[in-house]
Amino acid sequence: MAKRLGEILLEAGLVGKEQLAAALERQERHGGRIGSNLVATQALGERLVVQALSLQQGLPFVVLGASAIPLSVLDGFPVDVARKHSALPIHRDGDELFVVMSDPSRKTARDELGFITGKHIVEHGALRSVLQDVIEEAYALKSAGKARFWEGMDLEPGLDLGENGHLEIVVGRVPSAQSAPSAPEVVSDADLLGLGDDPGWVDDLAQGKVAPQPQGGKQILVVDDEEGIRHMLAAYFSKSGYEVIEAADGQAAMTHMKASLPSAVILDAMLPGVHGFDICRRIKQAEATRHIPVIMISAVYRGWRYADDVRSQYGADGFMEKPLRLDELKHVMEQAMAEAGEAPAPQVLSAQAEHALKQAAAMFRSGDPMGAVHHLRQAIEAAPFDASLHQRLGLLYEQLKENYRAIASLERAVELACKHEFILALAKLYEKTGFTAKAYEAWERCLRMNPDSPEAAEIRQRMEKLLP
Repeated sequence: MAKRLGEILLEAGLVGKEQLAAALERQERHGGRIGSNLVATQALGERLVVQALSLQQGLPFVVLGASAIPLSVLDGFPVDVARKHSALPIHRDGDELFVVMSDPSRKTARDELGFITGKHIVEHGALRSVLQDVIEEAYALKSAGKARFWEGMDLEPGLDLGENGHLEIVVGRVPSAQSAPSAPEVVSDADLLGLGDDPGWVDDLAQGKVAPQPQGGKQILVVDDEEGIRHMLAAYFSKSGYEVIEAADGQAAMTHMKASLPSAVILDAMLPGVHGFDICRRIKQAEATRHIPVIMISAVYRGWRYADDVRSQYGADGFMEKPLRLDELKHVMEQAMAEAGEAPAPQVLSAQAEHALKQAAAMFRSGDPMGAVHHLRQAIEAAPFDASLHQRLGLLYEQLKENYRAIASLERAVELACKHEFILALAKLYEKTGFTAKAYEAWERCLRMNPDSPEAAEIRQRMEKLLP
C-alpha cells in the first residue's frame, strides 16, 4: 500500500507535524488535497510537493510554475474536457500527446482523452490547485491570441523556449531536509545530454522480427456478455477475412467448441455463469484444445504484471484491457496463431522499418542522438508491434537521460513481449529513477522468470535493499 503524502514528507524531514496539522486544518475548512493545502499555507513549494507525489504514485510529475507550455498544443483539446478531467496537454510528439493530469493514474480518463484526441496519451502528474489555475489561464491566453506560451512564475528568466517551450519534470525522488532543494532530480525536454556508451542496438539491425500475418479461412470464437463488444469484434475481424462465431456466455462457448474447434478464442474474463478464467483453464488443460490460442480481455486494468500472471496461471496466450486497440488485438491473436502452428520462417522487418532503423544507427554514430530518436520512431511507425524497437528506443532515451520517456518505451516493449531482458532493463531503470515499488515488482518478476540465472543472487540482494 502506498504511503500517504504527509508520511512521505514527514519521513524526509521536509515538513513538521505542526505544519502538516495546519495544512490538514485548512483542508477541513476549504477542501482540496493535502498537497495543495501545504502549498497554500506556504509550508512547502510546488516542486517539493510534486516530487513527493511522483514518488508516491510512481509517475513523472511536472513543476508547472517552472515550465512554459506552447498554446498550440491546446488545439483539438476542448476546454470543457480539460476542466472535466483536470488535464492539460503540454507537448505533442507524433502520435503521442503528453498530458498533465491531477489524477494521472486514472485509466478511464486517459482512455477518454485518447479517444477524443486520437492520440496515444502519455500521462504526467501535476499539483491539482496549480493545474486548475493553469487551465483557465492558458485557454484565456489562447483565446486572446496575443501569446505563444503560457509561462509559469518560476520559469528561469531568459530561457530560450524555441517552439516546444520548456517542461520541468521530476521523477521519483524526494530530497531530505539536509540536501540542497535547489538541485532536484529533474529531466527537462530542453536539456538533452549527449550519449555515452552504445545502447546495444546499432550493430544489430537484422534482428527485428515480425510474426507472419495469416489471412482467410480462419474461424474465431468471440465470447463476451456485452453484445456491442461482440458485434464490434465480429465486424472488425470479418473485414480481415475471418469467420466470427459469437457466444454470450461460457456455456454457449463450450457448446460451440464441442461442435467445431475454432482457430482462436477471444475471451472476456468477467462472464456470467462459468468464469472466463475457468474456460481458459479448461481449454488449455484438454489435449484436444490446448493448441488453440486464447486471448483474454477485461475491463479491469491491472497492467503488464497481471497479464503475465494470467498467461502463466491460466495458460492464456495474451491478455488485453478494454477499451481494446483492435489493431493490437489482431496482431496478438495472429502472432499466437502462428506460434500454435508450424514454426514460421522468421521475417525481417519491413523495408521501410529496416531503412529507418539503419538511418537511426547512422545518426547515432554521427553524434546526432535526436536524429537517431526521430528515425527510430519512424521505424516504430512502420512496425508498431515490434517489441525490440520499443526496447531500443527506451535504451536510447535512457542514454539521453530522458528517463520518463525511457520507462514508457520499455513498458510498451514488455506489454508486447514479456521477455526477461526487457523486464531486466525496466527494473534497473525503475530503481535508478527512484520508483522503488515498481522496481521491486520488476526484480521479483525477473527472478520468477529465471530463478537459476547467474544474476539471481544479485537480484535478491537488490530486492532486499529496496525493502523498507
